[in-house]
Amino acid sequence: MKKITLLALAALFGLPGLAQTNFRDLTYDEAIATAKAENKLVFMDFYTDWCGPCKRMMSDVFPLKSVGDYMNAKFVCIKINAEKEGKELADIYKIKAYPTFIAIDTDKKIVLTKVGMAQADDFIAQIDRMLDPDRSPARMKERYESGERTPELISSYAAWIVEDAYENHGGEQETKKAFQMVQDYFKGLSEADRLAPANLFIYEKYAQKATDETIRFMAAHRKDFPQASQATVEQVLGKLYHYQLYGYLTATEEYDAATYEMIKREVNEQGFNKDGSYDLVFRLIECHAKGDLNAYLDLCEQIYDQLSEETKGALMGNMSHLIQTDDATVRQRASKFVRSKLADMEVTQMYFTVYDLMQLEKKL
Repeated sequence: MKKITLLALAALFGLPGLAQTNFRDLTYDEAIATAKAENKLVFMDFYTDWCGPCKRMMSDVFPLKSVGDYMNAKFVCIKINAEKEGKELADIYKIKAYPTFIAIDTDKKIVLTKVGMAQADDFIAQIDRMLDPDRSPARMKERYESGERTPELISSYAAWIVEDAYENHGGEQETKKAFQMVQDYFKGLSEADRLAPANLFIYEKYAQKATDETIRFMAAHRKDFPQASQATVEQVLGKLYHYQLYGYLTATEEYDAATYEMIKREVNEQGFNKDGSYDLVFRLIECHAKGDLNAYLDLCEQIYDQLSEETKGALMGNMSHLIQTDDATVRQRASKFVRSKLADMEVTQMYFTVYDLMQLEKKL
């Protein structure tokens, strides 16, 4: 029987086993000549064998059809191992971090430089912005300061500020500046504009908590968004409700009864708990909020085996936050409970649990 090749399997099952992005087996000079013939730019992916983010880009991003369609239409793409055959080129282009992506024109002029990995949609948006002269950092600043407030400008300019802060260690202050820009923009929009598909980026990229003003609007007007936006609205709300509830569950979010009840009501009313997946989470949060830690540990012991793996992990990795007391008896009981579950944990979860256990047992 003939062996089935990876190519055949990928074709048969539609698997992204081979990158949709066409990285060609060309030298630097050959890539430039090919780009001239095809009227494209040259895209160079500088990587190393040990670089984890490089591997993730190759396994999770470049194989996607959306990325491949975009990249193949604009670039002749090549991969360059910066520590092997591409060391000389890496020195010429002063590559300091991996992955670094550089696009050049056929006169070898640098058109864009991007450092670090990104998710597929963000990666395409970043590359597309860098190729547009009207969205250069200087031009966007000029447009913004002149009073322009279009979705395209705010989305692109805020994204550049965040990326620049990350890549150049600009820090939290610059990131806050981008988020504030988007918040100011949101406040100036009419209700109709807040519902427009062009402004979904506000909720997708710049909402951090279910209590944010933007998400309060989204929750109140969920059914008013266009049908084409409904999947995104559901995804955003579901994610932020989840984060908020797990913040309460792990005591990493300050509990406020009124806010909690609002979130719980919306989760139930909007169908995010129709399978009952949050019922036990609600019970744990509410029991802990009453302040009786022995009663809370009773409940943990009673329902632990019924919890999802995610909830178990969140609970066990944050017991030191949850059992905030100088009562050694209660802390010993919590420690004993956590230790009784260690043997059944996966290695990664055990690592985080043991670290938290050390914090829990400090005062014993």
